[in-house]
Amino acid sequence: MKIPKLNDVKYYKTFKEMIDSLCTDETKPAISWFTRKGEEQGVDYGKLYSDVLGLKESLCSRGLAGRHIAVLGENSYEWLLVYFATTYCGATVVCIDVEQSDETIEQMLTMADVDAMFCAKQFIDICKKWAIGGRSVFSMQGTDESSMAYLISEGNRMRQEGLCIYEEPKVTGETIASIVFTSGTTSFSKPVLLSHEAILTNASDALANVAIGKIAFTSLPFYHTYGLTCSVLSMLIGGAKLYINGNLKTVMRDIKLAGPHTMLTVPLMLEAIHRGLWQNAEEAGKADGLRKLLSIRGVLMSLGVKKCGKTLDAVREKCFGNIKLIICGGAHMNASIMDEFARLGVTVVQGYGITECAPLVSVNRNTANKLNSVGLVTPNCEVKIVDGEILVRGKNLMSGYYKSPEMTAEAMADGWFKTGDMGE
Repeated sequence: MKIPKLNDVKYYKTFKEMIDSLCTDETKPAISWFTRKGEEQGVDYGKLYSDVLGLKESLCSRGLAGRHIAVLGENSYEWLLVYFATTYCGATVVCIDVEQSDETIEQMLTMADVDAMFCAKQFIDICKKWAIGGRSVFSMQGTDESSMAYLISEGNRMRQEGLCIYEEPKVTGETIASIVFTSGTTSFSKPVLLSHEAILTNASDALANVAIGKIAFTSLPFYHTYGLTCSVLSMLIGGAKLYINGNLKTVMRDIKLAGPHTMLTVPLMLEAIHRGLWQNAEEAGKADGLRKLLSIRGVLMSLGVKKCGKTLDAVREKCFGNIKLIICGGAHMNASIMDEFARLGVTVVQGYGITECAPLVSVNRNTANKLNSVGLVTPNCEVKIVDGEILVRGKNLMSGYYKSPEMTAEAMADGWFKTGDMGE
């Protein structure tokens, strides 16, 4: 297989640098989503920038620059605002998994030494219990004095009136941007320290390997590195209009409404789409005919014929809408399903990553896609195999586990991170 050249992409060392750069075209669409009624809402880069700076000013005025600020909620524009404003002012975002129990969430907040918390309304009670003792809790909804909307308005007023007299901490590529808890197979989650440069280098490395379309869609949880680095940061750096979803009940509806070219997901969703495809074909009595068409299509593809034909185009549009590229990670993807989707005109590229690597280690490319492989190692990353175990080092590597030097040392070997995963 001939390996194509890497795509041209811009690299950033800090979130301030990235946000300042991306927001120069104020009227360009940035992030969109759909309400429960299916109505589209969204912001351009001008609005995004204003909201980030307003929230950042309020955080700084409350002495939270450089502190630990947690965010607890499903995917939303507000969640991303917390992340961008916090990292912009040199504070550290503590990403909390909403799927955890109340007890585990409280343990995570304590373990990460959280000073303030932004939460969705359904988590207010948990957060107020944790906040006893003077910690700050802000709501991502509402308009009262503890709401994000109020903080943004307050911060923008301060900016306009020249009231920003505090000194912001110096932020470098080595500054810790976030603490993310692992979600692997171990008995407890480990708090991973990820720097600005580690995350942003990884986001751009993903784009260097995979060329995306102009419209992208994700429902991957932002509190995981795959969901944030690859499905949000990479898409924004790549100039895509990004549609986000935080409600699994409306995912398929929102995909059809958004009409994306590119989708980021996990094997579970693709397997569900595949089951639905064949269930519909069986119920319509067209399964045998579809199998024959896909078989013929496989032969034509081997001869270099690119067009699918009207029938397969119709099948693809019913299942996927406008989607032409799916980036899949988080678990092993069935190669036969990827092959069927390719015959329908949808390219599925899978990759491999781990939280401690921010997370992407390797990924296939649009035109160099080996279905039984997790692809090529990203540009700023190195991999070696020792006794069958995958070891990684590079700019995307974590800075360690928070307040756990022994655990950090145990995970490293002469500068290489021991993933615990087997590979070849």
